[in-house]
Order: sequence, then C-alpha cells, then structure tokens
Amino acid sequence: MYPSPASLLEVKRLSSAETGITLLGISYLELRLLDHYCNFVAPIISAHDHLNRVWQYEIPHQAKTHSFLMHNILSTSAYHLCGACARPSQLQQERSQDVSRVNGESILVPPFHRVSPGHTEWQIRQSNRYECYALEQQRLAFQTYIPSLCALTSHNQEALCAASALLSLNAVASTQNRYCRPALQSQPSSPIDDWLEISVLFRGVNAVIQNAGTSILDGALQPLLRHRRVEASSDGTEGDVESQVRRLVSPHVLSALDALVPAIDHCTSSEADKEILHAALGLLKTSFAIVAVEPEHESIMMAWSILLDVQFFPFVKRREPLALILLAHWTVLFGTFRGRWWVGGLNITILRHIAEFLTPLDEKYEEVMDECVQEGDCALVYGLLERYPDGASNPTAGNAKWRDLLEWPLRESGIYDL
Repeated sequence: MYPSPASLLEVKRLSSAETGITLLGISYLELRLLDHYCNFVAPIISAHDHLNRVWQYEIPHQAKTHSFLMHNILSTSAYHLCGACARPSQLQQERSQDVSRVNGESILVPPFHRVSPGHTEWQIRQSNRYECYALEQQRLAFQTYIPSLCALTSHNQEALCAASALLSLNAVASTQNRYCRPALQSQPSSPIDDWLEISVLFRGVNAVIQNAGTSILDGALQPLLRHRRVEASSDGTEGDVESQVRRLVSPHVLSALDALVPAIDHCTSSEADKEILHAALGLLKTSFAIVAVEPEHESIMMAWSILLDVQFFPFVKRREPLALILLAHWTVLFGTFRGRWWVGGLNITILRHIAEFLTPLDEKYEEVMDECVQEGDCALVYGLLERYPDGASNPTAGNAKWRDLLEWPLRESGIYDL
C-alpha cells in the first residue's frame, strides 16, 4: 500500500545507524518516500537518461550530509504521490514494472479498479494529505536552506544548487493538486498568480546558481546545470541575437510572435510601457530559441521568467491585456514539457484563465461598438477602432481583438471550446 502520510508524531523514528543516512534520524515513512523518489520519481523527472542519473544518484548522495536537500527530496516524492492519487491512470502506467519493496511492503496501492465506488473522496483526501506532507517537508527544508545560502562554500554549493533545482520543480508540481483533479477547496488560487510566484522563485534559484563558484560546472551536477544558451556575440549586438532567434525558431512560431508587435504599438499609449512589452516579446522569442537549442531541458522551462525585466511582472499582476497575451503565448513554450508528471495542467489552466478573463473585455467592446453604430456616433467609433486594430477593425466582423491574438496559443494547445 501507499506510504501513509501520517504525522511525524505517529511514526517511529529510526536512528542514523539503522538507516545509514547521517541526519538526526529518519522516520519509516520518510525512508519509504526516499525509496519512492529514488526508484520511481527520479527516473522520470527528465526526458534525458544522463540527467535522470543525476536526479537518481548524485542528488540523494549529496542529501546524506545536507538535511535541507533530504527534506526537498521527500517533498518531491510526496508531490508525486499527491498527483498519483489524483490521476489513477498515470499510476497504473507506472505500475508496469514491479515496485521495489521496503521491509516487504509495496510502495504503491493495489489497482484502483479493485476498490469501492466511494474511492474518489478517499482519493482526494489522500492527495491533500500528501500535499500537506510535501509542504511540511519544504518548510523543514527552508529552516536550514536559507541560512546555508548566507554561508555558501565549496562544501555546500552543490547541495544548495541541487536543493534549488528541486525547489523549482516542487513549485511547479505543487500546482497539480489544484488544477489536475477535483479539489476539496472551493476557491483555488489564480493560475496567473501561481505563475508570478513560481517566476519569483525561479529567478531566486537562478541567482543561487549564478553565485556558486565556477567549479560547480565541473562537478557531479554538471549535466544538470550546464546547457547551451542563445547569447549575443562578443560585441553584444541585439541584431546578432535576433539573427540567432530567426535561425533557430520555426517560421510559424515567429509569425505568431511577430503579429504581437503591431498590437503593442497600437494599444499601448505610454512609450515606457511599449518598451517594456516589446522587450518582453523579444525575450519570449529568445526563450523559444533556447528551447529549440536544448529541447526539454528542465533547467530552461522557465527561461522567460528568468530573462524578463522585473518591470514586466506588475503588468501581469494588474492583468494588463497585452501582458496576458504574452503570457498566453508563453504557455505554448511551457507545453513542450507537458509529458512530465510535475508539470500537471498549469499551462493549459493559465491559458484558459486568460481567455476567460479577456473574453468579457471583447464582449463589452462589441456592445459599445454596436451602440455607437446604431446611434451614429462616428467619432467614438473611429476612436475605438484606433484602440482596437487588427480583427476588430470591421465592426460587423464579430471578431474582437483579444480573441484574435489568442487564436494561435489556443490552437497550438489544442483548445477549441473557447
């Protein structure tokens, strides 16, 4: 059966002599979660075998002497089980091979089709319990992770970078409990706000890696941290980056992104805001190029968030339409990682949320346009058309601007019901 998510007070703690792990002690549940991570979670984090070996062997090895990393591993394992409880079909696929055993017991539960019809409610409760346990492990990890960041040394830099990588993964995995199953919560948080929080975390994690010594790129985590980037030439010219982007990114992607340029120009009154939005669009193109160079590399899944100027994030927080349109196009890029268990449905949920948020704006615009046409208020009509170019330029066309700009990401993501 599953390793039951009991509280730490309800499980017997094993000494380090019994486990061979040099922490203050590790519970039976924690030992089983560690086994689950090593045998079932780590091998499917990445699409690349050489990276999975780092997740499976090198990172647990580092965790033997760094408690913050061990807590992050246990949190990742709990998040995986949280999602497995919510998606029995996924769990059945993972049962294709015999599970490893801890003290003679299977890690995973018996097949779901053998349980009673009332299983769904139990399933949701179990998923919530694993989520709570994962959050508790992250809390414990931060207790020593943050002080260690202030005392970065050659001894702990690899463990800190590994913990940072797992923190990033856990931040994304934590959303699956909200967006990939029926939730007990009546009002889940906004996926856009989740993206903002995850972006802040990824930027912090990137800073940790950047501040680590260059020797870390020659160590055991080298495959995880080193990847090719799209960079400017030695003279740092913007044109050189643009030429690399156009060489690497497929024409249909570039065409969709280039279509956003006139929208930014026509619908943004402030020159400073235009500059921020155009810069964000340029970095989005660069992010597509980065993924084209090294497809499906986990460390670049949030490249856009890391590259963005900090001034862009308030636009998203205020739900500025063009910032949301850019975020909607990013979901297509993030969707290339959708085969990972930890991605869940975050990209699709963000895209749907944006479409549902912008549709009322379109409908309100169409109502105003109809009223203006009926009343013969030509001055107001032409004023609106200046703000709503592209598909909305014909008042009788019935195509509002924001929906037109969302057409490409919706189509690429396979969403046709909006």
